[in-house]
Amino acid sequence: MMSDFLHRPEGHFDFSAIAPFFANKRVFITGAAGSVGSALSLKLAELGCAHLAMLDQDDHGLIDIVEAVKRAAPGLATTDILCDIRDPGRLEAWMRRIEPDVVIHAAALKHVHVGERHSAEYLITNLIGVRNAAMAASRAGASQFVLISSDKAAAPTCVMGATKRLAELFLWGFPLENMSPMATKSVRFGNVLGSQGSVLPRFAAQIEAGGPLEVTHPDMERFFMSPDEAVGLILSVAAVEQEPGAFFMEMGEPISILELGHDLIAASGKQIDIKFTGLRPGEKLHEQLADEHDLVSPSTTENVFRVTPASLDAYMTSADIAHLETAARTMENPMVRQLVFAFLSERLQTEERAVG
Repeated sequence: MMSDFLHRPEGHFDFSAIAPFFANKRVFITGAAGSVGSALSLKLAELGCAHLAMLDQDDHGLIDIVEAVKRAAPGLATTDILCDIRDPGRLEAWMRRIEPDVVIHAAALKHVHVGERHSAEYLITNLIGVRNAAMAASRAGASQFVLISSDKAAAPTCVMGATKRLAELFLWGFPLENMSPMATKSVRFGNVLGSQGSVLPRFAAQIEAGGPLEVTHPDMERFFMSPDEAVGLILSVAAVEQEPGAFFMEMGEPISILELGHDLIAASGKQIDIKFTGLRPGEKLHEQLADEHDLVSPSTTENVFRVTPASLDAYMTSADIAHLETAARTMENPMVRQLVFAFLSERLQTEERAVG
């Protein structure tokens, strides 16, 4: 079982207690064809909701998840939406048509080293896309919006993490700036075991090919969570948590990537060499779930913690995002990267700013 690689007891969420919240809700998932989006869609099909709208720009992946949901819950009302979150007009049109109660925003670009080379694309998807989705959800009357963030948003050293952190800060200030009753929350994830592009399937493919097993650094560690934990955390935050902020679950000690590789080799029964390839741009040896600019407190849910900015003024406004959007569409990637981190440093350390 994948959960065997957690090196800790798997956390469990009470889905029977969560289900009543979604029973009469219209739920809209962006990035529905991705690993997390697909798992969310299937779990909501199992729990039951009034309507499930699944959006992705990947037509092949969208077909797969829609067919899987229909097999799992033939009577569930569904809508498949082929759309890019970078297109605000089309996104808002779909939101108004669906009139969702809950929007779960899983669409993102996620590969750290790719974001270092293509900073503008990551900014447009991971920050501008969140702006587009949140504005569309609010205008369509959604009661809450949940962003799938990342542990890389804590003390970020990569564009992927920095854009996720800026998106969290935008959602933190969203209700105030827009006078919106829509609740906005974020969920900080560790690495989800078995997700697309993650270390487990990559290692498995390398072992199947006879090796070598490629490990970036002998000391690299990461937080891991199972797919069930990931889905449970998201749905629990949506259903139970009443306060804004970012949420993460207790994931125990970080796991050595090298140790994980040894475990997989042992399970395969093969003789596989290990090759150290070196850290790629933007990668850290160790991740963390919060940093010195965060305030961490217990949440309503056991073993789940709520993170809020240490400064109440550490928010991103629509004007901030419009400025970054212009830069992303007109500047070269190195300049975009520099600007992203400059904005983040200024926002986290600011003393007082006006909304607008």
